[in-house]
Amino acid sequence: MKKTLIIYALIIPLIVIILDQWSKYAIIQSFNAPMNICEINLRPGYKHEIMNLFDFTLVCNPGISWGQLQGDSQLKRWLLTAFALGMSGVLAYALTQSKDWLNRLSIGFIIGGAIGNGIDRAFFGAVTDFIDFSDIGFRWVFNIADSAITVGVIGLIAASFIYKPEDDTRSG
Repeated sequence: MKKTLIIYALIIPLIVIILDQWSKYAIIQSFNAPMNICEINLRPGYKHEIMNLFDFTLVCNPGISWGQLQGDSQLKRWLLTAFALGMSGVLAYALTQSKDWLNRLSIGFIIGGAIGNGIDRAFFGAVTDFIDFSDIGFRWVFNIADSAITVGVIGLIAASFIYKPEDDTRSG
């Protein structure tokens, strides 16, 4: 069980966090903007046209998913940061109770994504988003942490159909 916890509760989230934070650093540097651009200006207006499929557009999101809870409030900033960290703890506990690899992997992705976005919120007051598929009609801009959370939720849903609660053959 200890090896499982190290892999799914530490290594998987750490990989997600490193990829997320590195990608945000690289994008911000590509715009020659300061790392705290989201603290300075919530609407920086930077965009790199990549191809007809997607662009890199720097968006600072002080709210939550899909642009909800917008507004600049220090209380909201710290409450959302604390919520992300608290939920990561709850999910880490849920991971210890999980008996199958898909649930564990999915929870690891969600923990990594929550902490990755929590780091942005704690240091800069907003989450840095940059992956933009608006050229094909998807209007939300997102980041690696958001993607990890989404993949994790899809994995949890898939696991709920694949594994029955009483199925003891799912360990891995």
